Amino acid sequence: MSNTEQSPVVWSPSEDTLKHCHMGRFQGWLEQHGFGPFADYHSLHQWSIENLETFWQKVWDYCGLVCETPADKVLGKREMPGAEWFPGMRLNFAANLLRLAEGKHADSEAVVAYCETRPVLRRTYAQLKADTGALEAFLRNKGIQQGDRVAGVVTNGYEALVGMLAATSLGAIWSSASPDFGVGAILDRFGQIEPAALIVVNGYGYGGKVFNRQADFSGLIDGLPTLRCVVSIEQLPGEPAIGGDKVTHWDDALAEGQGQAPSFTPLPPEHPVYILYSSGTTGKPKCIVHGNAGLLVNHAKELMLHGDVGPDDRFLYFTTCGWMMWNWQASAL
Repeated sequence: MSNTEQSPVVWSPSEDTLKHCHMGRFQGWLEQHGFGPFADYHSLHQWSIENLETFWQKVWDYCGLVCETPADKVLGKREMPGAEWFPGMRLNFAANLLRLAEGKHADSEAVVAYCETRPVLRRTYAQLKADTGALEAFLRNKGIQQGDRVAGVVTNGYEALVGMLAATSLGAIWSSASPDFGVGAILDRFGQIEPAALIVVNGYGYGGKVFNRQADFSGLIDGLPTLRCVVSIEQLPGEPAIGGDKVTHWDDALAEGQGQAPSFTPLPPEHPVYILYSSGTTGKPKCIVHGNAGLLVNHAKELMLHGDVGPDDRFLYFTTCGWMMWNWQASAL
C-alpha cells in the first residue's frame, strides 16, 4: 500500500446513531436556533472554527453549564499566552460537577469505586455532595482559604473526588500525585506549590500485593512545612494510619463537618482549579495551572460532544491521580 492510500473503513455509525448522539443533537439544536444548516460533521467543524465565540457560547449553553454571574463576552484578550475566557463571569467548578445532586438524579449512583484492598464502594450524587460539604467544612475549620493549595497523594477512588470537590468548592486549588511515587518525586512537585492541606493514603494494593507507605508519607509531611492539616485515608484497612500531630482520619474529618453544604464559592473565570505537572524528564516537574471556565467548557465539549457521555452512562478511565487523565475523568460527573 502506498503512502497516499488509506486502509478501508472497518466501522461507521448508523444514521440513527449519528442523529441521536450528543454531537448529532448538538447539530440539530444549533439549527433550531438559526445556525447552519450543516450538511455533515465537517461543515459543523468548519463553522466552529469560523465562529469561535459563538461556538463556545453554544457549547456552554447546550452542555447546561452554570455560573453565578454571566460573562460580558466569550473571549476578552485573544493573545497567547494570556487569552481571556468569559470575562466578567463568576462561577464555581465544583458546583458544575455536582449539579446532578439536585433533582431526579440525586439518588442515582455517581461513583462506583473498586480497589484491591477494600470492598466496592457505591455513592449517590446526593451522598457525594454531602461528603464534599463535610470535608469543605473541616478544611475551613483548619484555616484553609481561597487560593490555598490542597494536595492529595491518593488513589483513583472516591476520596480523591471528594477532596478535589471540597477544595474547589471553597476556592482552593487541587493538586494530586500517585501513592506509588517516591517521596522525592512528590516533594519535587508539592514543594513548589506549598500546600496548606494534604490528603494521603496509608498505602495501596496493586497486582495482588500490598504496599505500606506510612513511614514514607510521615517523612513527606515533615518535608512540607506549610501544611496546616493532614487527612489520612485508610486505604489499607487494619494497617496503621499516617502518624503526626496534624493528622485527622478521613472518617473523623467528615464527621466533624457533617451536615454542612458545599459553599460553591463564586470565582473569576481564570481562578486556578488544578495544578498539574510536566513529566520531570528534563529537571524538576514544572507546574501547569488550569483555570476555572476554560477547563470546564473544554471538558464538557470533549466528554459530552465527543465522548457522548450522559447522566445514565457508566464511564471508566484507568489512570492514577498523578496523570492529567484523572482530572479529565473527574469532569464526567
